[in-house]
Amino acid sequence: MCAPKNSQIRVFTSFVQNLRSDVSAYEKFKQYFDVPTLDDCPRSSSFRSMKRQRLTEPVDIIGLRDNETISNSDKTLLFVGVMTAEKYLTTRAKAVYETWGSDLPGRIAFFSSEVSYSEDLPLVALPGVDDSYPPQKKSFMMLKYMYDNFGDRFEWFLRADDDVYIRTDKLESLLRSVDSRKPWFIGQAGRGNSEEFGLLSLDHDENFCMGGPGVILSRETLKRIAPHVKNCLENLYTTHEDVELGRCVRKFAGIQCTWSYEMQTILYHNQSGSAAFTGELKQKEVHRAITMHPVKQPSHLYRLHSYIKGLRIQELEQDKVNLHRDVALAMAQLGVNATQLQDAKLSDQVQLFPDHLGHTGYLGDPSVLGTAPGITRFRPQDLEDVLDWELIIGKALYSHSDFNPRHKITSSLKEGLDDIIREVMTIVNKYSKQRGRVIDYRELIYGYWRLDPLHGADTVVDMLLTYRKYRGHKMTVPVRRHAYLQQTFTGLHIKEEDYSEEVEDYPKFLSKSTTQTHILHHIKEKKI
Repeated sequence: MCAPKNSQIRVFTSFVQNLRSDVSAYEKFKQYFDVPTLDDCPRSSSFRSMKRQRLTEPVDIIGLRDNETISNSDKTLLFVGVMTAEKYLTTRAKAVYETWGSDLPGRIAFFSSEVSYSEDLPLVALPGVDDSYPPQKKSFMMLKYMYDNFGDRFEWFLRADDDVYIRTDKLESLLRSVDSRKPWFIGQAGRGNSEEFGLLSLDHDENFCMGGPGVILSRETLKRIAPHVKNCLENLYTTHEDVELGRCVRKFAGIQCTWSYEMQTILYHNQSGSAAFTGELKQKEVHRAITMHPVKQPSHLYRLHSYIKGLRIQELEQDKVNLHRDVALAMAQLGVNATQLQDAKLSDQVQLFPDHLGHTGYLGDPSVLGTAPGITRFRPQDLEDVLDWELIIGKALYSHSDFNPRHKITSSLKEGLDDIIREVMTIVNKYSKQRGRVIDYRELIYGYWRLDPLHGADTVVDMLLTYRKYRGHKMTVPVRRHAYLQQTFTGLHIKEEDYSEEVEDYPKFLSKSTTQTHILHHIKEKKI
């Protein structure tokens, strides 16, 4: 509520004295003491903002329990502070909170101007801060708020914008591999564009972490700079918030942004501007990245989140297949073959796979999923069962089963080949950083493809690659790589849907209670 006027207070006092004796006093009270609601208050009223802030403690805003500490909770690895503005609370900020913001190994809060308010978001309205750009004051005051309230409650602190997407599972893997007790300032290192070079008051060996893809600070780094926030704000050399943050970290924490070639891919900034991440998402940049920036429209953020979740499902399906193979290999040492796995027992009272087909806990057919990878997984019983290979050269497919043996590769097969090659290159470059080299794909020389109706698709590819060594004796040479790959079927999934209420005009021979059952055979493309 806005503060009542003195005249209203006097009227209120006189009416309260008559409340006991006069029933109509309450109606008179409403008539004379018409106090405006929060929505009637001026938007610029600092009283409104501060009143709301007093209602909630910092730990309550983010849902942090008193007994949660770094040592006893897996939800205290990371605190994410998202800088946003009042006009984006119901759009960008909401989209962030409903997608990657709800799946963090920690907590998240949104930081906006002092007049901002939201009932749906964990929002911190920073006193004395507005939504003007550039947001230097908002950024520094957010970091100070983080340290003052949660400095010893989290291991890492991430400064993010409201137009970034973060793969939280990958980020967690990265952060758990680094010691947060040491000073770290992790991000995509920058020195400004060609027009800004030399105008940012940076020495030849100084840099800053670009703010767009996100900036990560260890608790030690935040501890060193938080007491000097005022000093940093009073000594700004440029209008760039990320440049000034880097200057502050360098001065008071004694470190710079991580100089790492890999950061350009895992903290990815798309140069397409507002068109970024609006087209095809099956790109190596999307698959490699931990953070992706910028995603300007909420609809594009939801779309990207759905795609990333699909990738995560594929990873889990692959993990399931690998576990089935490990179980089958271990049981083979005990004399149990693949056909006996479903009914095998670990002891008299413990069955290896207790749930059978039709139960919710059914884990799939172990005799199929547990089969080790190999070109001879499928064994034909007669000549007609022999699987045919089709030859791929360039953009053409050769097959003896068609009247015209040479025809164009179908879009579905092309998409499958692109997925295979992308996954192969991910495996090839898995340890590229440690070895000081990177291998890039150039073209497919030839390949073979066939479909195994029981196990999945088999593919043989011969690729032309470029080998680049950037450590030690630098070199760039063309190389060839031959690879055998298998995409394993993960089982039959049945989905039942009732269209009785959605379709108005049913055929006469169908009753309105008819249920259409769709059998979806999901082929998860997996690398072996």
